[in-house]
Parts: sequence; C-alpha cells; structure tokens
Amino acid sequence: MDYVRYIDRTRDYYLAEGYDKPYVWSHFEDAPFAPLKKPLSECRVTLVSTSDVAIKPKEGEADDPTHALLTGSVYSIPADTPVGELYSRQEHYDTHATNLDDVNSYFPVTRLHEAVASGRIGSVAQRVHGVYTSYSQRRTCEVDGPEVLRRCREDGVDVAVLTPVCPVCHQTISLVGRHLEENGIPTVTIASARDIVEHCGVSRLLFVDFPLGNPCGEPFDTEMQREIVGMAFDLLENASGPRTTVEAPYRWRKGEDWKGKIFTKEQPFLEGEAHENWMNAKAEYKKKKAEGKM
Repeated sequence: MDYVRYIDRTRDYYLAEGYDKPYVWSHFEDAPFAPLKKPLSECRVTLVSTSDVAIKPKEGEADDPTHALLTGSVYSIPADTPVGELYSRQEHYDTHATNLDDVNSYFPVTRLHEAVASGRIGSVAQRVHGVYTSYSQRRTCEVDGPEVLRRCREDGVDVAVLTPVCPVCHQTISLVGRHLEENGIPTVTIASARDIVEHCGVSRLLFVDFPLGNPCGEPFDTEMQREIVGMAFDLLENASGPRTTVEAPYRWRKGEDWKGKIFTKEQPFLEGEAHENWMNAKAEYKKKKAEGKM
C-alpha cells in the first residue's frame, strides 16, 4: 500500500467535521542545503524534535523542569539525561496503531550516544532541543527557528537530526530545519508524513513509512532503531543536493491497515481529553492571533 497523503487526508477529515476552511500548509519551491564541513566522525550532533519530550517531574515537583528552559516555543534538555527520566506528553499521534512508551522510537538520544561510542559521529552536543508545534508558520520561521539556531551555535553544533510526530509537527520541524540549513548547519529529518515534509521542502528526508509516533523505529526494537539512525547518517554524508529523500526499507509489523483508518470517522484522530485539549489550544491560538501576538 502506498504512503498516506496527510495533507489530503486531514483536509477531507476536517471538512467532514464541519471546518469549511482547509489549513494552508507551508510550501517552498526551493530548499536550502548545507553540506557537511568535515567527516561525520568528527561532527558534534544535536537532536531537535517536536515530540513534546520532557523530563519526568520528581515527586513533589509541580511542573516540568524543562519549562524553566523555555524561550518562546523552544526548550532544551541535557543530552546526558537518563532516557528512563524522559517521556512524551504528545497526544497527536496514531493512538490506535502505536504508543509513545519508548522514547528512542521518536527521540533517539540513546542511539546518538551509541553512535559516539562506535565512532560513527564525533560527539553529542551538551543539549538536545524540543520545539512546541505551532500553527503559525511565521512564528516558527521568525522566532522558534532562530532560537534553535542560537542554541545550536552556543553548543558548537555541526549537524542536527530532526524528528517530528504529529502532522503539523512535520511542518514545524521542516521550517526549523530550513532555517538551520540556511545558516550553515546540515540537517536530516527522520519522518513519517512524507508529503508534508516534501511540500515544505527540506534538504534531506529519511522517510519511515510507519504510523505517526515512531519515525525512528518500532518501540523497543533497538536494532531497527540503530539501523534507521544509521541510514540518517548515511544520508547526511551522501546527499549531493536539497530535496533528497530516501525511504527506509521497513514495514509496520502489525500490517498496514492503519493507513486506511487514520483520519477517518471510523477512527478519529483525537478523542476525549486529547480532542478537548486540542480545541482549547486552537481557541487560544485564534485569540492570540486576533491580538497580533502570533
């Protein structure tokens, strides 16, 4: 079965739900491309993700400690944080087909540290970064992208690996990646919504045809995750120009029925509390936009 066209699927889904104005996805004819300046084995690599990964609050803590590091929609996590202390608060993924129980399936920080140990990359930057998804493309381009770039420069980053989860996450991470590339930092995006990323236009895309939520491999399949991250490194080295897409040779083990069900009345994308949270977030976005704050 061919890959899901999320732009078409979400448009049809929300039109059927009564929304009369389709979302206008970010689109560029060209794409920036920054070549590697030195061998990957000498590069300092960071991770940038819209997977809403966070440090688990300790007992007695009222809030997520990453909030203290928040600037706009960008926050950072120490790269040596034990993976057992991380989790995702993301609700916008294919909950019917998969889960976010394995952080490395969408935020492959352990796989990066393994790549250092094997000599595949030089080092992992002292911080890895999260970007909260925004419907405002202008905000991502003018505020969040520059903030990620600033933090990368502070840490002496040579290369960035980018991972999204939800549909709009793919647009946000693509816009951030474009900004990094325009300013000389090579990137590779590991993603499952191919059409959204290619519509926006990025330098290098490793397409993993899995349900939204696990672009870096099936949960707890360590070997698959290593291979996928390794393919991303290969793409960083071998791409000769922008808009280079490579498809990972994997298929979801439980079959491909999920492709026909995602964003349908039979299987709503958001339900219950997740849908309520989304509606509240949309209302807040509209309010800020009307006030000129977005």
